[in-house]
Amino acid sequence: MEKQTITIRIETKGEPCQMSDEEIRAWYETKVAGLFNPEYGTPKIEVDVKREAI
Repeated sequence: MEKQTITIRIETKGEPCQMSDEEIRAWYETKVAGLFNPEYGTPKIEVDVKREAI
C-alpha cells in the first residue's frame, strides 16, 4: 500500500460568487471525491479558498 498526494490548483474569475467559503469547500470535496474508486477508501480532501478583488 502507498500514500498518494495529488495537488490540484484551480483559479477562476468572474462575478463575486454568492456561495460561502464553506459551500465552495463542500462542493469541491464532493465533486473531487466522486472521481476516486470507493474500493480504495474515502479520500481526504483539503480545499483552501482565497478570494481577492481584481
